[in-house]
Amino acid sequence: MNNQKRKITIIGAGIMGISSALNLIRRGCDVTIIEKEIDGEPASFGNASWLSAPSITPVLTPGSIYKIPKMLFSSNGPLFLRFPGVIKILPWLLKYLTYSTERKVNHIAKHLEPLLRNSIDEHKKLAEGTKALHWIKEAPYLYLYKSQRDYLKDSFIWNIRKNYGFNLIEVQSDELHELVPGLSEEYTFAIKIENQGYILNSKNYLKDLLEGFKELGGNIIEEEVIDIISNEKNIKIKTNNNEIISDDVVIAAGVFSDTLSKKFGANVPLQSERGYHLELRKTNIELKYPLFNGYLKLAIAPKPSGIRFAGLVEFGSLKSNPNPKAYDLLLNNAKSMFPGISYEEKSEWSGHRPATIDSLPLIGKSPIDEKVFFAYGHHHIGLTAGPKTGEIIAKSILRDNNQADLTPVSYTHLTLPTNREV
Repeated sequence: MNNQKRKITIIGAGIMGISSALNLIRRGCDVTIIEKEIDGEPASFGNASWLSAPSITPVLTPGSIYKIPKMLFSSNGPLFLRFPGVIKILPWLLKYLTYSTERKVNHIAKHLEPLLRNSIDEHKKLAEGTKALHWIKEAPYLYLYKSQRDYLKDSFIWNIRKNYGFNLIEVQSDELHELVPGLSEEYTFAIKIENQGYILNSKNYLKDLLEGFKELGGNIIEEEVIDIISNEKNIKIKTNNNEIISDDVVIAAGVFSDTLSKKFGANVPLQSERGYHLELRKTNIELKYPLFNGYLKLAIAPKPSGIRFAGLVEFGSLKSNPNPKAYDLLLNNAKSMFPGISYEEKSEWSGHRPATIDSLPLIGKSPIDEKVFFAYGHHHIGLTAGPKTGEIIAKSILRDNNQADLTPVSYTHLTLPTNREV
């Protein structure tokens, strides 16, 4: 089939869907995005907006299992379990914990590093020719600790980052408080990593990428996908109002991908990892750099209107309402970090991150149907990994064998699901 005429439908308009769509339409394909709510706020909108190449280690690391009670019961703990929903996913959670061993974390980092590498450049390439480009901001990251001793407790994570070439610059108390005015005196040590970045306004960034897609001739349908039916010739995507016929389909619907992809061999268990953010606007504190609080496990990013505090992990039910205690915790944490902070407005958000049981995303061709492709399961690194994921998807669909830059990592190890067990 002539690639110029290849018809591809993408389910989902978050960063995975948009990245895949732009990569494909720029290669001459006829591309349609289907999204239930175009003006919604997906996980790629609600995170801290970091483009975080150093985030190659998963949430769970060696020793995490022993920290869980403190995370759950501490007044400022970053972990929430919602009952009764968490009871239903308890087997998943117990299996999820088994991926925190030293060997498995190193395996995960090996697979994630090429996906996150050069994230700034990858986003610039994705946004080229669109208005989205000006939302990309380069800046160093500062990882905050109350003391150097606290930093050393995370030495396993930092040694992995160092082994992959990240230059760790130690910042002592006086310099730290010059870099971060208003920061509590409790924080006396930080690690700085240069040449990183973030998105100034993630909602506008995604919107402008979509506009760029439409300007290239892309089609957007605002409907809900009910089912995907495959035959020998093509793919039929059934929505609540339509039937769309395509040559290929990309499932990039975040946490909602699981139902659609199971019948196409995606047998890696997926759950919702709910995240929250609090944005304080018109503040008296001006941040210059993205921050990560190693004590509170909190990501902080400067925004044109103020400061965003993002983090927390909640497991439970996809259907549960947001937990108001989470917003209270984020506000209390913000005040503990910046004791003198004041603000005129605030906004709150919660959303569902797609969490695979082994902390590796599903990227690539279905093991049982060559017309179906997956692009989801990125946990908290979705925004960072979006452009590279879209490139991998485009090359996979168009059978582009010139993928030397992607080896030795094989995201299409989905064809051999047992390979995910490490």
